[in-house]
Amino acid sequence: MTVSEEGAARVEFQVLGPLQVRADGNRVPLPGARRQRLLAGLLTAPNSLVPMGRLIGTVFGDEPPDTAVKQVQNSVSALRERLHDSQRRLIVTEESGYRICVRENALDSLQFTKRLADSRRHAAEDDFDQAISMIGSALSLWRGPALDGLVSEALSGPAARLEEQRLGALELSARWRLEVGQHQEVVGELGDLVSSYPLCEGLHAQLITALARCGRRAEALHAFHRLSTSLVQELGVGPGAGLQRLHEQILAGHSQPSRPPRPRRDGTRPGMPLPAPRLPSAIPVPPVPRQLPHAIRDFTGRTDHLTALDALLSPGREELGSGQAVVSALDGSGGVGKTTLAVHWAHRVQHRFPDGTLHTDLRGYGPGRPATSAEVLDDFLVALGVPPAAVPAGTGARSGLYRTMAAGRRILIVLDNANSAEHVRALLPGTPGCMVLVTSRDSLSGLVVTEAAHRLTLDVLSNSEATSLVAGIIGPHRAAAESAAVDDLVGLCAQLPLALRIAAGRAAAYPCITVADIVAELSDEDSVLDALSRNQDPRAAVRTVFAWSYDQLTPPQAHLFRHLGLHPGPDLSTAAAAALAHLPPQEARTLLGALADAHLIEPVAHDRYRFHDLLRAYAAELTHHSDTKQDHQRAREAVLTWYTHTAHTADRQVYPTCTRLTTNPIAPPHPHPHADRDRAWEWLTTERANLVAALHHAVDHRLDHHAVQLIDAFGFLVLTGAWEDRITTATTALQAARRTGTPDHEANVLLARGEALAHLRRPEAEPDLTRAAELAQDTGNIHLQIAARTELGQVTRRQNRLTEALRHFKDALALSRGFGPGRWEAVAEGNLADLHADLGNHHQAIKHGTRSAGLRRAIGDTDGEACALATVARGWQGTGDHHTALTHARRAVELGRTSIGSHDETLASPLTILAAALHHLGHANEALACLREAAQIYTDKGLDADANALHQQIRTATIPLNSRLPTPW
Repeated sequence: MTVSEEGAARVEFQVLGPLQVRADGNRVPLPGARRQRLLAGLLTAPNSLVPMGRLIGTVFGDEPPDTAVKQVQNSVSALRERLHDSQRRLIVTEESGYRICVRENALDSLQFTKRLADSRRHAAEDDFDQAISMIGSALSLWRGPALDGLVSEALSGPAARLEEQRLGALELSARWRLEVGQHQEVVGELGDLVSSYPLCEGLHAQLITALARCGRRAEALHAFHRLSTSLVQELGVGPGAGLQRLHEQILAGHSQPSRPPRPRRDGTRPGMPLPAPRLPSAIPVPPVPRQLPHAIRDFTGRTDHLTALDALLSPGREELGSGQAVVSALDGSGGVGKTTLAVHWAHRVQHRFPDGTLHTDLRGYGPGRPATSAEVLDDFLVALGVPPAAVPAGTGARSGLYRTMAAGRRILIVLDNANSAEHVRALLPGTPGCMVLVTSRDSLSGLVVTEAAHRLTLDVLSNSEATSLVAGIIGPHRAAAESAAVDDLVGLCAQLPLALRIAAGRAAAYPCITVADIVAELSDEDSVLDALSRNQDPRAAVRTVFAWSYDQLTPPQAHLFRHLGLHPGPDLSTAAAAALAHLPPQEARTLLGALADAHLIEPVAHDRYRFHDLLRAYAAELTHHSDTKQDHQRAREAVLTWYTHTAHTADRQVYPTCTRLTTNPIAPPHPHPHADRDRAWEWLTTERANLVAALHHAVDHRLDHHAVQLIDAFGFLVLTGAWEDRITTATTALQAARRTGTPDHEANVLLARGEALAHLRRPEAEPDLTRAAELAQDTGNIHLQIAARTELGQVTRRQNRLTEALRHFKDALALSRGFGPGRWEAVAEGNLADLHADLGNHHQAIKHGTRSAGLRRAIGDTDGEACALATVARGWQGTGDHHTALTHARRAVELGRTSIGSHDETLASPLTILAAALHHLGHANEALACLREAAQIYTDKGLDADANALHQQIRTATIPLNSRLPTPW
């Protein structure tokens, strides 16, 4: 089960059939197809980052609206509310998308994969009864076609893959049941399955076999001819060689067609004669090499990677002469478990390589010098039977003999810890039949390009895998008793297998030390690497393992990696990294690519990178020891200058008519321009978490001039609805503003916080806004006085203190006349228009609204013009002139569709007014369409109360004449 919040309902997700969500066993309704598609898109990649672009494709298809990002964000908010995930533990926000965090037993597809893997393990141990029981349990999870009923091109691929897994499980189940003689029981089920999958040769082979063993030879032959006819008609091909041999056996009169017997432990097969004892000879025959180190006892997770490796051994690849030797390159960061996975998988499959298993540690990363190709070839040749004295000199001669010895054989070769593609090239066999598995911290892109290697990248464990690993080390009872501490341990170890093994191993070795005690040690950022590096074995010390990668870097790469430890945010762009390290962007891009190839950082999108918390701590430790305090100060100033300047550049494009206290921030050496308003908005929303972190970082390091300038560019948080971020950043910036001793900065920050508090209807808003107004009046700052009076008017209006609201709005209007380009005057006129509409003063509402719309139009503020025209339409409705109201409402909707902001304000509200006008003029169908669109906007934003009110109107077909609208001027 998953618990979205402590003490909250236990939530289960089901995708093996129609999408369903259950909380404590009760069905949770998910209204809205968009929300369902979004949730399905996350659940088909559980515990993995799903990029925003993929989610947009899942929700909207090939033609997403301009506001797709905003609508996805709104739908995520609505899902969180529906799933009681206010703390965002279930659906986690990442900079480039979202991740849904679910435990294995909270998602049926994960349960299916786990049970299927367990059944394979039992079958490999010849325990077919348990294997059949377990695979039956896995198949029982299916309730119908995967994601049945969800129409989305983007979901068809994941759904098809799930269906393929189901089909594979059905074939396995039938095969194992035939192995134990259940042909009578399975024949009826197979008949039904081939009706559902008429072109599946595997299921037909099982059915034909079962029929033949039941003595139903004629039916078996008929099943073969029916499949053969279908394949020719549908695909233009005949049955495969295996089915044709089966057909020939039945024609020859075999009532029980032969099947490949399972190998014994000694490699022989039942029915085969045991090999005759060998006679002594002058030269002893060397044993088949089996060089794998021991497999780890508590191997956990990695199901997808094991499946991908298994797929490389498909029947078509197993046959000699089928093509080249199969090469798989397994790469990942230090401590991520590459060797563990490679050895575990190799042990699982080495019985399929009768001519031996070769293994070597190439020492590409670690103490001492790397192993040379010549040294490894010497060892391999001797293992393959070449007398030591007969091993030729020189790498080329040894490599040629090695390929000769490997030709015609089936050998599994594991090359662990390579430092480059060139490190292993001489060790690759030249003919098919062999499998080579290479592990490295390098991306080994050279092998992919020149040897057609199959690249698999290993990331840290998923949350559920990491928890299972800890439980396997300290014991399930202790893990359950300290579950909260185990969760914290998993997070502090960044889900890195090596770190988890060190920390959990210490708890297991010293029962007197609780997991909570270890968590307390790891919680200190300055000593976390010390706590994970106490082991005398260098391979079991996180700092040492990281150092082996760092030591391979060139000086420029090492300089950049160290400086990345000073970056305050969760990820960073190439341009931000360039600013941090005082580099031209193109040079930074090259160096970042090298760090990514070394798996010291991880690319998350084009020109965007991150690294996990332990590598971040290592980078910060390195810069603390290797660089001076002056270097640190220069780097912080540089990156904060870049964020401040770039944020204000974007803010001016998003809010071209707004007045800001910061007018000319210092430009960095390499400014980052934005092509247009849409690109500026995209940058602000993408960098939101980094900007927030940069502000906190500036305050923590008393770089107050950056803090007060940054907060002045955070108006975009209002458009994204990030009110809590607006409050916390303003509260933090208030410290910096007061330390500067500049009342205008203090007033500006109080105004930002007061606006957010007012939107959330919190009583603390009025004192902040009142103090901001007083400070602005003391300094004579007209802009801040107008803004404070405007917000005070909104607060008192919401509280129905309409007389006070009228006074504040009139004061704001008086101050705004002749000030700036006219935006504040337009705002004040619009606020007065709304207030008069509330009071029923329809002609006054029309007058002020018309003035506001004209001023907005003059300065190019289409969002504001849409809101103003909606209020004018509302006024005309109040007078009974619905034709005029219709004209203004249509124009408001037209402008609202171009908004990049909150469509609940610039589009949904005008749509409801337009609906009322249409209704009164007898256009009922169009009116209902407007209401439905408005309701969908509210639903996407998570404003369920507003959406429900509109749905009620739709159901009753009643549209209020003049409903009050939210007007956040």
